[in-house]
Parts: sequence; C-alpha cells; structure tokens
Amino acid sequence: MKKRQAKLPILPPGGKWIVVCLMLLFGSVTATSLRAQTDDSSVIQEPRDLNSELRTGTWSIYIQGGLSWATDVWYENINAKASYKQSPALGGGVDYTIRPWVRVGAEYLWSSYRREQNFASIDVSSMPAKAYGNYLMNYHNAKIGAQFNFMEFWPEREAQWLNIWAGTGFGYSFASGNEYGIFFNNTQTQNGVTTPLTNGATVLNGSQITITGNVRTTNRHEGFNAPFIPASLHLEADLNRRLTVGLKGEVDCLFNRQNIAPQCLILAMATVRYNFVPSRARVQRAYYKSIVDDLNNQQKLLQDELEAAKAKAEREERSRQQAEERNDILLQQLADCESSKAMIEDQEQEPQTHFVQFDHNCFEFSSSEVERLKEFARSVMGKRLSILAEASTPGTEEYNQKLSERRLEKVVKALIDEGFTDEDLQPQIAIGEQNGKPSAEGRRVTITVE
Repeated sequence: MKKRQAKLPILPPGGKWIVVCLMLLFGSVTATSLRAQTDDSSVIQEPRDLNSELRTGTWSIYIQGGLSWATDVWYENINAKASYKQSPALGGGVDYTIRPWVRVGAEYLWSSYRREQNFASIDVSSMPAKAYGNYLMNYHNAKIGAQFNFMEFWPEREAQWLNIWAGTGFGYSFASGNEYGIFFNNTQTQNGVTTPLTNGATVLNGSQITITGNVRTTNRHEGFNAPFIPASLHLEADLNRRLTVGLKGEVDCLFNRQNIAPQCLILAMATVRYNFVPSRARVQRAYYKSIVDDLNNQQKLLQDELEAAKAKAEREERSRQQAEERNDILLQQLADCESSKAMIEDQEQEPQTHFVQFDHNCFEFSSSEVERLKEFARSVMGKRLSILAEASTPGTEEYNQKLSERRLEKVVKALIDEGFTDEDLQPQIAIGEQNGKPSAEGRRVTITVE
C-alpha cells in the first residue's frame, strides 16, 4: 500500500475540552499558590508531613493509566468511529527524590493508536479501488527524566500535601502494528489486451470483451523506533505519608519520524504513587522516644553535676582543714625560730673565707692577688687555717691534679712568708678537678679560718 501524508493534521479529539482542562489545571496552580501560607512558628513541634521530611533522599514507585492521542499520523481517518480518536495508556515508573524541589526517575508506558478508512463511496477512477482500511499501532515508551516542584517556591506553606511537578527528559519509542485493507479490482480484456476497468473505459464494436472482478485483502506490517523529548505537568495530592494520587498531562514530541511515526503523543492519566518513607506512627514513636532519651540524658547530666559538686565541696573542705593545720604548724615554727634566733646568732657564725684566684692553666697569681692575700693574712694572724686548692675541668685529670698542687704550694709559701707556721696551715688539700667546675670558680685556692 502506498503511504501518503494526510491532507490535514489529525488533531486530538475534543480540542475544546482539552483547552478547558488545561485552563482548570493552571487555575488550580494559581489557586493553590494563593492559599499557600507561610508557617512562622519557630517552636519545635512533633514531626509533621512536611516535604523536608517526606521528599529528601527518598524513593517512590507509581502506576498510571488513562488515555492517549496521536497527532499528525500519516494514515487519514475517513468516516472513523468516534472511539478511534483516543486510546488507552498504561504504565509505571520509579523516582528518586533528591530534594523536595527535584526528583529523577525512569518510566515505562504502553499505548496504541488506531485509524480507520470506511469509504461511503468507492473511487473507481483507478484500480485497484480501496473499499476499507484499518490501521493499528502499539507503542512502548521508555524514558528517563527530571521533574521540578513548583510549590517549593513556598517551602514553608501549610498546604504541604499538594505539589505540582513539571518535568522533561529523554525517551525512546518502540512501535509495531499493521494495516488491514480491502480492495476491488476490475479488468477488461479486449482484442487480447487487459486493462483496468475504470470510468471512461471504451468498448469497440465487434470485439470480444472479457470483464474480470476480484476482491483482495492485505495485512501489511508497520513499525518504527524513534526518540522523543517529553514535557509533563503532574498535579499530586498526598493521602498520607506513603500514598499519593495525582493527575498527569504529558506531550511526547517524536524525532526521526520517517513519515510513519506521529508528530506528538498526548497523554492524560491518573497516577497512584507509593513513597518509601517511615509511617507517621513510626516517626512519632521515634520523635517521642528521642524526647524521653533527651530528658533522661539531661537528668543523668544533672545527677553527674550534683555528684561532682558534692565531691568538689568535700575536697575543698579537706583542703581548708589541711591549710588550717599547716598554718598552725607554721606559726609554731615561726615562734620557735624567733626564740632561738639570738642563740643561733651567738653560737653559729659563718667561717671567714678568702679566695686566691688564678688564671686559666696558671699556678702563678697576680700582684693584686698577692696584696689581697697579705691583707687577709694580717687580719687572721694567730688563727688556724685550712687550705683547699682546685683546678677547672678543661684538660686531663692528671694534669689538673698537678696544677692544683702547684697552686697550693704557692699559697702556702706566701702565708709562711707572712708569719704562719706549717702547723697553722692544716689541712692542706689539692683536689684537682674533682668538684667539676669548668669556669673561674674552679681556678682558685680557698682559705677558711677554723
């Protein structure tokens, strides 16, 4: 059968009432927007059915059913039944709601469209002449897409149960069907030549004419696969936290039509959606359990603070008692010190000491040190002296020992020269670097009055 484009685009049936439905749909959007109110309450409340609870990181599945229309189909309707103007549509899908204002998902839809050519009169201007035709196409649409919630322009509204989603995406349509037709074909054979018997056929006098008529039926398969871009508007109302019903309008614009696929598929369907969210009773149990847990935690914290305060008070009391005891002891010690101060001053006098300083690695002392030593010797003449000679740590132990002995000899000789006897200068000790003094403190001889 020859394919041909319909003379006039095949419009969806009932165009006027479709416009009315769209007006009602957008009117409901406007009305809902006007009644959406902001909840200014900042008081913590028990869980409510808010989009922030139900539509954040949640899954849902849905089924849908309704009617579909195909526009601009190449097969023209002629005296078709009114029921051929629309077809049933069924499907379902799964969505993942990322945030209350956006969700993504995948969907499958089955539908069909039908055309009929039921001629009131047969055109016999050409043969074969078509008497009847019926065209049926089933299609399967698969798509992925994203939808956006208009109502989330008012996220704090009271009408959380009502949401309006607009969506788009990408889909692919797989369609197959057939065209059934009935054709009449009349021919005449004259002078051995067979020609179609149409209007204006001539019959020659004296010729033998044979007229042949037949009826032929055909059943030709059709099919196409075409991508499409969907545009949908979905009005949804929550019956409860898990169950949602809605009305959906969608237009699928097909590409790569190849004069077979329709231009658009228009869908009007009802949907029933199941949301995988906790039930309200479960959420309330969790909410009140969390409140009880918080109260229990606060009580435990208060008890812990009370115990800590008691322990701190006991520690402070013990510290106060210990401080008082120490104060009494210190007062007694102070009294003892004051009473024995005079005795200590009389009985204990610090021994008089004189140092003879030497330069590094030297056993000779300077003239100034000689004068100081003589002055000291005259002030302690007649008393017994002890002498200790040292060396600083740099150098070997043996060398430092000998260095301290030479320093001792020099000092003893100088004292003897001033009038002291060897018996007055006892003990005489040279210890080298035994005291481990690396600086000038180790390079001297210490004279102590006994």
